Amino acid sequence: QPCRLPYALVDDRGRDLLAGRDAGEYLLSPKDLNTIDHLPDLIDAGVAACKIEGRMKRAEYAAIIVDAYRRAIDACCAGERAPVADRDRKDMAQIFNRGFTTAYLYGKQGRAMISDRRPNNRGVYIGRVQEYRADDKTAIVKLDEPLAVGDAIEFWVKIGGRASTTVASLRVDGREVARAPARSLAAVPVDTPVRPGDRVFKTLDAALMEKARAAFAGGGPGRRAPVDAAVAVGEGRPLVITLTDDAGNSGRGRTAFLAEKAVKRPLTAETVAVQAGRLGATAFVLRRFACDIDGEIMVPLSEINDARRQAVEELEKARLARYARPPLPALPADGLLPASSPRPAAKPKLAVNVDTVAKAEAAAISGADIIMFGGETLSGPPPGPDDYRRVVAMARDRGLAVILSTPRLVTEEQWPALETHIDLFRSLAPDAVSVANLGVLQRLRGVSGFALHGDWPLNIFNTAAANFFAAQGLSSLTLSPELTLVQVEDIAARGGPALECLVHGRLTLMISEYCLIGSFLGGLGRGECTRPCQKGAYWLKDRLGEKFPLATDQFCRLHILNAKELSMLPHVARLARSGLARIRIEGKAATAEHIARVARRYRQLLDGESSAEAGETLEHGDITRGHYFRGVL
Repeated sequence: QPCRLPYALVDDRGRDLLAGRDAGEYLLSPKDLNTIDHLPDLIDAGVAACKIEGRMKRAEYAAIIVDAYRRAIDACCAGERAPVADRDRKDMAQIFNRGFTTAYLYGKQGRAMISDRRPNNRGVYIGRVQEYRADDKTAIVKLDEPLAVGDAIEFWVKIGGRASTTVASLRVDGREVARAPARSLAAVPVDTPVRPGDRVFKTLDAALMEKARAAFAGGGPGRRAPVDAAVAVGEGRPLVITLTDDAGNSGRGRTAFLAEKAVKRPLTAETVAVQAGRLGATAFVLRRFACDIDGEIMVPLSEINDARRQAVEELEKARLARYARPPLPALPADGLLPASSPRPAAKPKLAVNVDTVAKAEAAAISGADIIMFGGETLSGPPPGPDDYRRVVAMARDRGLAVILSTPRLVTEEQWPALETHIDLFRSLAPDAVSVANLGVLQRLRGVSGFALHGDWPLNIFNTAAANFFAAQGLSSLTLSPELTLVQVEDIAARGGPALECLVHGRLTLMISEYCLIGSFLGGLGRGECTRPCQKGAYWLKDRLGEKFPLATDQFCRLHILNAKELSMLPHVARLARSGLARIRIEGKAATAEHIARVARRYRQLLDGESSAEAGETLEHGDITRGHYFRGVL
């Protein structure tokens, strides 16, 4: 689950397009994915495993959700028509929810997929306030669901936001009660004034939390495997416990103590059964027990417990043995981290990445050595075949290299269009084709007519990754923009494929299938989007007033750009000495005029012109050095 986003959606006039809610702050969070009612469809589709994302939730959440899905999957596989019980649906909503969604399984839901008013647990609706008594600070609530002492509730106050409290006491019909049933009038102490009609939500159910804790604290049976226990012991011999499961796996434990003749109380089968059955904290539960005691003997209980623990450990190892995998072969260190061999000093080339013919021409006349063109388009319609031909011809006429780009993300249904582009690229014979994902790389490996360039979404953070992609046929790579300059220098010094770094432009911080603009302003989810993204400019504005530009590409994916423009202009000389083959300007979110100014300035600095001769600096207060000097925080 992504973190909540405290943003307002604003246009180019600075107007808040979602004004009118909750004090002007919008905590845009995805609703919780919930597919439990659609398990039959998923199973029929061939899904082999269901993954629950619980890393940002508490252990009680995992216990309730996993238990519900486990039983629902088993019911589906048994052919039951209604595999999900109503109680499970209520428990899942109670343990945590921001509203539920099936995401994109059944189409784009638009605005309905996002919670724009409640970024955290909204709990379960349990009733409305009928009266608030200010004299004793008590709310009278008409309950639609039960409420108990220890539960946490939240009042959705019409004026003033939210009022939360943990139920310290309850009164029904003037009597103190521990639990108020549904359809009753319950008196609940609450310090913050609430109003008649305010909705009440239970955000924590104390009994449900106790049930959840019992599942992983040894208080409940959980989903434990039944085992049979066999015990044998005789005078002068160790006591041996053997545990066997339904699959025939077994584990054996024995006492270090040799049984002695009993003086007072001989060991009984009942006593051994109690010790052998203490499996509460394990993955097992005792089903059948057999005991063979030869004579009247004595064995300390602590020894029996040790033997049981040994048997459990051996059984666990036997059950896990089928999942054991052979160790991966050791890789030679030289192949991962070759010895440092500084590259010959050479002036890096200047590459400019653009998405329109006009921008390509602006970059070409302003000093670019390499034109990157295509892929996602952030300004205007996507380029057609004639646009690609014009850019390639223009680059050839000027003696420039040209790299044609493929999209960063390609879904199965977009594959035919990509194949058409590949045929076009083959006919144009560019210097390279840029790839940004492994699927496209696999398709283009071995295609003749052009080299392959690996773009930064491949996440190249180290020499091992660079060497791997070089072995896959990539002749040049863009290093991750999250590397520091020291890390870049270290990788560049080790040889290998030609490397480049992003040095200027507004970089994409997030790319999302969910289009915020279309969902909130274009009616996405109710049918065809009206494409408001083509009629104006939009930003997300955070609490500090920073404005993050929004852009959509030809696939209707949303790109959230950095609020600040990356600029490494003061450090071009150091970059030039680092061993990089080229440095790159990201121009898809810029105008042709801005690209021309920026490319001209980098050209001057790469050619060694002094600051006085180079003209405008293009440095301003709205720039960032990215992670080059601070790393990833």
